[in-house]
Amino acid sequence: MLLQELLGISEDIYFVEESYLAQRTIERTLDYLNGVRRFAETGKVRLLRVHEGEHTLGLFLFNSADEEVSVDFWSVFTGALAEARSKKDFEILVDPLLTFNPPEREVEVSSEIWRDAVNEYYSLMLVNRNLCLGCAVKPESYGSVFSENRVRRVEEIFDILQKKGIFPEGRLLEVCCGNGMSTLALYRLGLNPLAVEINKCTVCQGLEQGVLNPQRTVVMDATALSRYFEPGSFDGVMGFMLGLVYEFNKDIWVNIMKEVVSVSNEGALMLFTVSSKPEAEILAGALLRAGVKGEIVDNTDSEGTYDQWLFIGEKQKA
Repeated sequence: MLLQELLGISEDIYFVEESYLAQRTIERTLDYLNGVRRFAETGKVRLLRVHEGEHTLGLFLFNSADEEVSVDFWSVFTGALAEARSKKDFEILVDPLLTFNPPEREVEVSSEIWRDAVNEYYSLMLVNRNLCLGCAVKPESYGSVFSENRVRRVEEIFDILQKKGIFPEGRLLEVCCGNGMSTLALYRLGLNPLAVEINKCTVCQGLEQGVLNPQRTVVMDATALSRYFEPGSFDGVMGFMLGLVYEFNKDIWVNIMKEVVSVSNEGALMLFTVSSKPEAEILAGALLRAGVKGEIVDNTDSEGTYDQWLFIGEKQKA
């Protein structure tokens, strides 16, 4: 695990927050840190610190084995992914704690590496069934789930982009990634998107098969992207075979399009595929109203199944 590699520790680690999304509000983290501070004044607490410059990204607190817990482990506190107010509250609690208890070791990393490490932790917790107690879903074979034809179909879309002089660069986001079949194509093209998907079971499937990168995968509702990412966080957003997009549920997809634009940088590539022209028109209308200039592209083939219609666009200046 990346976190253990960064700190050079072998003991188990556990984040105080139970989910990636809870890292935005860090209510449990702030509550626990208040309690830790009360006994930290004794100066007997073992701490490790991960930081970027002067900012503490993560604080590791050692817990010895006892009658209830049979092994030593580290509790991990972080405010790095929190919204601004909670992040400030985190640092207010951490700074005096470190004064009373200087960490036995400090490691400096970038915030991007730290975020990848946090992503990986929750991905591994998911695939090891620690986030879904009582899960009865059994792993399936790679061949029964993943289709090379589907992967190639996505790869072919990038031939269309290249003919237009377009290729994704920078910080990329893939929404509604499912089990990672389209993500696999992106990896093969040398891209490394952050892949988000609301369905835990499909994400787990992709992680089990080694298709999804645990450091770059998050279980998240795409209608709430702006709650977890700042404006300008991404230089490109993609989504493959979105839908089904109908009149009766189009509000959901319109909201997703608004969200992807809100967390994108000026000039960001917008690439989405669906199976029918009416679906593409709904997405295109939402994106155009949100400040994206682009076009619908006919990509139909004889099979008439995947990625039949594309929207390719670019976020304009506000």
